[in-house]
Amino acid sequence: MKRRIAALTMAVAMAATMGMTAIAEETTEAATEAATEAAEEAAAPDIDVSGITLAYVPTTMNNPFWTAMMGGITAEMEALGMDPDSQLVTVDANSDQATMNNYVNDLIVQEVDAIILAPMDTTAVTEALTACEEAGIPVINVDTPVDAADKVAAIIASDNYKAGVLCAEDMMSKLDEGAKIAIMNQPSGAACVDREQGFLDTVGDYFEIVSTTDTSGDTAKTMTAAEDVLTADADLAGFFCINDMGALGCVQACNAAGRTDVVIYGVDGNPDFMGYVEDGSATASAAQQPSVIGSNAVDTAIAVLAGEEVEHDQVVDVELITAENISEFDISDWQ
Repeated sequence: MKRRIAALTMAVAMAATMGMTAIAEETTEAATEAATEAAEEAAAPDIDVSGITLAYVPTTMNNPFWTAMMGGITAEMEALGMDPDSQLVTVDANSDQATMNNYVNDLIVQEVDAIILAPMDTTAVTEALTACEEAGIPVINVDTPVDAADKVAAIIASDNYKAGVLCAEDMMSKLDEGAKIAIMNQPSGAACVDREQGFLDTVGDYFEIVSTTDTSGDTAKTMTAAEDVLTADADLAGFFCINDMGALGCVQACNAAGRTDVVIYGVDGNPDFMGYVEDGSATASAAQQPSVIGSNAVDTAIAVLAGEEVEHDQVVDVELITAENISEFDISDWQ
């Protein structure tokens, strides 16, 4: 009798255990499904994106950096179920702020829903931003922060100050104190000013800065300016440029002068420039992530249109690519 009771008790216990296991499995499965659904709902914009039109207004399309950013924009639009061919309007201001302001006014007339914009002149763009504000069209400011920050829904930019710091630290590790260097800058661009300031704050009085020239980050203009500096100072040891296209002008000037001893730094991580870093013609580039900036700009624009609160100042990190670490990066594309 005791054996029967024991057997019966064991059978009941096993049944209970199996029942509890089944319930636990069902509960876990239900919880997993609920979590998945919640994640999908959180990722999906709380708005019908099929009727939204975005505009992309970069400084110029004559620079692969802006093309790479547009790649991030279109990829993210497609990921959200949008059609960039019919829902994205792009314009090319050709590095002229007056032209950009006119294009923005045209976009307002077209009644686009949001504008992703990178100014040529951070002050002169205020006119266009005011017009957008009055029209109720949110602006997502990318790459170069505008002066009128209160007139844009968000600013998404690389850590430009850090880019200058990284270049300065590496240059100081390669050149002696008191070495002569030249800076090629662009005062009209806040991002470029931040890069230069990061560089200057880091080097302090370590170098002798023999010249500072505004070349607008243009290769041809920078090459001419670099040729003049090399002619004026035979002891010149280095160039710091606010972008890779400017740095390329310095590479060309040094090659023409037979100066292989001059260090050259740029900012961007432009794949077209990486070959010069790899072969030693240039020293380094503080690499940005334009596609990330572009995709983040789309997400931010959609969130704003959905009535959500967004972070106003969004910073995207940079990395210094040199001949020593270039093998760690895929230099066939932007970082």
